[in-house]
Parts: sequence; C-alpha cells; structure tokens
Amino acid sequence: MLKMNLTDIKISYGKSNIIKNIKAEFHGGNVVSLIGPNGTGKTTLLKAIAHLIKYEGDINVIGETGYKNFRDSFTYVPQMSVNNINLTVFEIVLLGRVRDLTWKIEKIHLNAVAEILDELNLSHLSYSKFSSLSGGQKQMVIMAQAMVSKPKILLLDEPTSALDLKHQLQIMETAKKYTKKTGSITVIVLHDIALAARYSDEILLLHEGYSIQQGIPEDVLKEELLEEIYGVELDISKSSRGFISITPIKTK
Repeated sequence: MLKMNLTDIKISYGKSNIIKNIKAEFHGGNVVSLIGPNGTGKTTLLKAIAHLIKYEGDINVIGETGYKNFRDSFTYVPQMSVNNINLTVFEIVLLGRVRDLTWKIEKIHLNAVAEILDELNLSHLSYSKFSSLSGGQKQMVIMAQAMVSKPKILLLDEPTSALDLKHQLQIMETAKKYTKKTGSITVIVLHDIALAARYSDEILLLHEGYSIQQGIPEDVLKEELLEEIYGVELDISKSSRGFISITPIKTK
C-alpha cells in the first residue's frame, strides 16, 4: 500500500514562518483536500510536497511507485495561467510524457495520449488548438496531461478555480476516478468546502500555517471548528442524499 508521511514540515520566507511543524499521513487510493482560509499555506505545502520549494522536515513515500527516480512519481498541476499556447490538444497532452520522450516519438507515447484522451472523452478535440478551447475544456486537457504518465502522486492546485459547476464536477470526478483506479495519492488544494466534502476521502484543515485537523470529511467539517477558522456563521447538515451540505449564513 502506497503511503506518504509528512513529518515536522516547516517553510519560511525571510523571517516569516509560512508552514509550521505540519505532520500528516496520506494513503494510496485516497483523495486528500487541503482547505483553509486564504494565506494559510495550502499552495505552499503542495509545492513542498512536489519538491518545488525548500522545506525543513521529511516527506517520505513508502511503497512501490513504479519509477526508478522517486521524483518522477510526482505530477504537480499549478493553477491554470497559460491560455494561448499554439499547440493542439494532442501535443499538449503528449508533453505530459516529457520525462520519457526522446528525439523520436515512439508509438507507446502516442498510444498513451490517445488512450487518456479517449478515457476523458476528449478525443474529438485532439487536433483542436488549445487556445481555442473553453476554460473547462482547457482544464480537462491539463488533467489529461497530468495523468498520461500515470503518476502515483497527483498534486492539484485549485483545479476548479473559475470553472462553471459542470466542469467543476467533471474535474473532481476525473481526479477521484483516477485515484481509485490507480491506487495513487491525490492531494488537492480547494477553496470550495462543499466540493471537498463531496469528493475527499480525507481533509487536511490548515490555519495560519498549522495543521488543525486531518480526517474524513464528517470529522473535520464541524460547524464550531469551521466557524472559528473562517470567521463566518455556517449551517452544516446532511442532504437528503446523505451528502454534507454547507451553507454560509453571515460573517462574524
């Protein structure tokens, strides 16, 4: 069973301590959402997990990742900021195989791209220019690029930001399905607590750089705790279908 341990993670910028002694444990086959107010260190922690920034402490992955190079098992998807790339959808996704590509593109790579595009119902867009797509379509293509190399650690930074409701659900359903199918660990930064409640196996709640609580959504998403952390009055209940429903009432 794949497992990732975060032990005493600290991150500082100058004299500012951004992440403070965070401890957490993530398991294969689980989607873990990082939630918390703005500026609480969610993206910073995700970048540390991806080994993109310096940190103190230990991040250890236990179990078989399928890669000789430990870091090749990670794929990090930042908040989408590039829109006008003059490449086709197929070419964009092919770049997700970049660690395996040589001057000669082999059939195995082309087949992998075709397979993931088909799986995500994007085949009809294969030769469309990425710049011509809608925001939701672009984000799905970026998801395909992230998954085409079959990473065992998938790290997504606000993948649903600025998307309409349908595409938000598509992104989260895609991440959930991939995680269960591959036994990977998927860590997602989310601002939408309702999406975190709906799709997460576990939630890690951060506040002012500290890990406040980690657990299943029912254990973390408590009215009193979230009201204190977010500074708002909330109504949290179960919907008729058994999902956690979170309604903001007013600021405190």
